Amino acid sequence: MLNITANDVGFSDHVINCTVAWFGGLGPCNQAEQTDIVARTPAAKTGLRKAIDEIRAVMTGAGYSSSQYRLVLQGYSSPIPIGRNIRYAESGGDRWNYGGCPFYDADADWAKNTATPYIVDSMRSVAAEKGVQFLDVRDALNGHEVCHKSSSLVDGSNPVSGVSSEWVRWLNSGCCQGDSQESLHPNAFGQKAIGMCVALIYAKTTGNYTCKNTKGKDFSYMTLSSIT
Repeated sequence: MLNITANDVGFSDHVINCTVAWFGGLGPCNQAEQTDIVARTPAAKTGLRKAIDEIRAVMTGAGYSSSQYRLVLQGYSSPIPIGRNIRYAESGGDRWNYGGCPFYDADADWAKNTATPYIVDSMRSVAAEKGVQFLDVRDALNGHEVCHKSSSLVDGSNPVSGVSSEWVRWLNSGCCQGDSQESLHPNAFGQKAIGMCVALIYAKTTGNYTCKNTKGKDFSYMTLSSIT
């Protein structure tokens, strides 16, 4: 299972820039950030191709034939819901003080509907080019993203549940939910959900799949659908 590309297009830097824009009242940041992602993508795809080639070279060097192992490229899950699904008002401090999601609605829409799909689709094109399986998990955390109105914080003030809790760590400076680098990454629930997706595709010897959760259920009810 291989999962690289987002860091190569500076996704964390774009998140920081959008956060700074929200705090400073500067207006949405997404146009400039998308332009930068697009500019960085060719080099990121080249790096991804190189990684796949090097993995295969190592396996060949270790005496394995291509029929003795499988290589699956996994995409990324969107950690942020669209703006209208954020449970805190766009203005005021609640998005930061309580939710850990200090983004404009327009930037949340961009992250969910444009940035994540663009990155994932770029990865999928390399997977097709290189003949490796692809696991699309862009929607695996739907309804459980940070600040989603259908889920609740994992902070001790709400019953912790794989059904009703967020599956993503909120944005923080390292004070509360692990290191700051873990911000907007899957939490324990989210990792179990992605892990279930991996287990499901393990049983599929060929083909590409998208993995989604089941509304009203926990991470044990992830499902795969074939994609062409």
